[in-house]
Amino acid sequence: MHLLFVDESGQIEQGGLFALGGIAVRDTDWPELRRRWQETLAAHSWPLEKEIKWHLIQKGGVPPALADALFAMLAAAPITAYVTLLDQKAGREAFPQHVGTPEDTYATGLMFLAERFHHLLTDEDDVGMIVVDSRFREDDARLRRSFADLTKDGTPFMQLPRIVEGLFLGPSHHSIGLQCSDLIVAMTANAERGPGIGRGYLKKVLPRFARHPATGELDGVGIKRFPEQVPREPTRQRLFP
Repeated sequence: MHLLFVDESGQIEQGGLFALGGIAVRDTDWPELRRRWQETLAAHSWPLEKEIKWHLIQKGGVPPALADALFAMLAAAPITAYVTLLDQKAGREAFPQHVGTPEDTYATGLMFLAERFHHLLTDEDDVGMIVVDSRFREDDARLRRSFADLTKDGTPFMQLPRIVEGLFLGPSHHSIGLQCSDLIVAMTANAERGPGIGRGYLKKVLPRFARHPATGELDGVGIKRFPEQVPREPTRQRLFP
């Protein structure tokens, strides 16, 4: 069994860049991830029950030494990372059927993630489940609708029989997997938006991102942009080859 922990970054109701992604971990590797996380926090005297969030790192609420150690831990952890970056402004102009409303945007991001997770499960000959940070009742209902459609109808490109039916929702402050996903997704979104601390961390963690098994390609696999036609700055092209 593989678990895909999913989180988001960006205000989906306000347009702009919205990121959805997370980490996949095999059930037998979960104890190792938990051990690495807890030992890293303990080494920096951070209470295990106190939640770690990207915005705390940005605002100085997490000591820089601990932030550095956490991303070093993630760079060596037994995880596979995925992030979908949706440009809502460009998407609504080119693909209004996919990014026309906040619900459409979330469903599209979840579709891309589910497809990539299913490819991993196929390669591993395994099944998996998706765990998402529970927010508010309305948001959770939107998640369940999007996921129910995916498990029933599949995507325009594939069916998803290896993903266990039902979406598992839980509070992030009780989940190491969801806290790791928050760091991965928000870091990647920060790097995509422009110069910031996310770029340095992302370069360290890139080896954990999924790549095409035949070509080793990162773009479109571990990091998926939509729409793909949006021009990128030269610095971003170098960061995401």
